[in-house]
Amino acid sequence: MQKQVIHTHLSTAIHTERELAFFWGKILEEGLIELGPERRKSVTADIESQPTLDKAIKLLSVIIDKEVKYSLEETGRFLKRTKDKLHDEKLKNYDIKNLCDEDRKTNWLWCYIRKNSKKRVMILRHKEPQKGIIIENFTPITLELDDKYLKEKRPNTTEEKREQIESCFIFSPYSEKEEKILSNHLKSEWLKNSKRNEMIKWLDGCHHNQLIWAYEHIQKKEEIKYTWTPSSIEDRKSVLVAVYDLIPESDKKKFIDRFRSTWSSKKSRNKQRGDTLEIENEVLDKLDKLAEETQSTPQDVIKKLITILDWDEILDILESE
Repeated sequence: MQKQVIHTHLSTAIHTERELAFFWGKILEEGLIELGPERRKSVTADIESQPTLDKAIKLLSVIIDKEVKYSLEETGRFLKRTKDKLHDEKLKNYDIKNLCDEDRKTNWLWCYIRKNSKKRVMILRHKEPQKGIIIENFTPITLELDDKYLKEKRPNTTEEKREQIESCFIFSPYSEKEEKILSNHLKSEWLKNSKRNEMIKWLDGCHHNQLIWAYEHIQKKEEIKYTWTPSSIEDRKSVLVAVYDLIPESDKKKFIDRFRSTWSSKKSRNKQRGDTLEIENEVLDKLDKLAEETQSTPQDVIKKLITILDWDEILDILESE
């Protein structure tokens, strides 16, 4: 029975040879079992020579069951602590605190992993000067981060996205060196976005009907399928920014210029058709607030109010002003 419990602990925590080596090292280092030098060398060789990871885990379970000095409960706690240490080390190698230290960056990374999971990406290995010019050397690798951990929830908070990203990192098959290389790659990719605030500036001046148009317009972009379904007006803004951040750097200027131009054309057409109505900013803010709380457009709010209110009641309100 004890061997089965130990095996369950190990099999749920170990998914790569790197993780197996980490556990074996901690078991010896922290004295879960005691082996003499020759025995330690022999057992290590046996574990490393197993044809599959599953067989190596089974062998390790047998060894712990036979040699362990602690009770089953204490052994379970030790293995749980070791798993936590392994996860903490992997997140430290990825520099998760830096990668997810703000909402916009976390949203982008969540979408970036969804977009590029199991695909080839160009990773910057190093820079070197050649005749006074810095040459960047890139290497294509497959992004071995599994997007199955990135599940959309309603509402899908930034903190939940961060936890899901952590799972992607924790259960990745990368070595320690590869984790640090990938972390540097993700930081480099983010730097291309961090200085681009055109979409944010446009959204900051938007009213509700503009946001509705912007979201419908941006749904035509390929990148929208890697984002999430917004659950509020502010969340809709976050999706719009995430789509913009996913667009390749070389295409960003063209996109934002065309985006602004399309909106300007729409406003001009509305004015020509007489579809626009000048409303004081104070009243418009209240109208936007009502539209946001009812998940509708300002036009729908006005129509509904006029439809619901009694005609005489409307006249009384207007005449009382």
